[in-house]
Formats: sequence, C-alpha cells, structure tokens
Amino acid sequence: MIEYRNNPTSNVVELIVEGQITEADLDQTISRMKLDISRHGKLKLLEEIRSFEGIDPIALWKDAQFGLSHVDDFSHVAVVAEEAWVRTISMAADNILSAQVKAFEPSQHEAARTWLLTAP
Repeated sequence: MIEYRNNPTSNVVELIVEGQITEADLDQTISRMKLDISRHGKLKLLEEIRSFEGIDPIALWKDAQFGLSHVDDFSHVAVVAEEAWVRTISMAADNILSAQVKAFEPSQHEAARTWLLTAP
C-alpha cells in the first residue's frame, strides 16, 4: 500500500509505504504525482518506508518507467526507513540522481520534513 499526502500550496509530497505495493497502488500514486508536477514543477519527496513486503512485477516496471521519464522533476528526496539497506540504497542514489537524496531513521522523521521544507 502507498499512502499519498500532499499540500496543494506546497511542492512537498509525502509517500508512506506499508506492505506490498500493487499495480493499482502505483497507478494511483503516479497519477497524483503527475498532477502535482504539473502544478508545482519540481517536487520535493518524503518517502517513509514503514514496512516493505515486495512489489508487483508490473508495478516495478511502471515505477522504473515513471522514474526514468521524470527523473528531473524532483529536486530533493528524503527517505525515512528503519532498514539500513534502504537507507544505504538511498545514499547511493544521491550520487546518481540530479535530486539531492538524504536518508533518515524513523526517529529523524521531523528532521527529514524540515530539510525538505527549508531546502532551496
């Protein structure tokens, strides 16, 4: 499941991931994200991984397609996760993507939000 949170007056979008990600979850998320990109231009993303039990293969393919075609539509990404491997992948992505990517532990959730809200 992906919970999508946004504020119509802000370019910060929050995604909360819990459990299995389905194709329907991803379709809904992509649709809403495209709308926010059209409204605000570049987005700042806070992705909170509460638990991850896998992703439907079709959803994984759609996620990759969306990510590649919108890679420049994100300026900052904060990833909040308990699992060290998720934070490690996030830190590695900072070296590859044009967006600034920072990883945070769950206890640093508010610091992640503050970083996004104050980033230029």
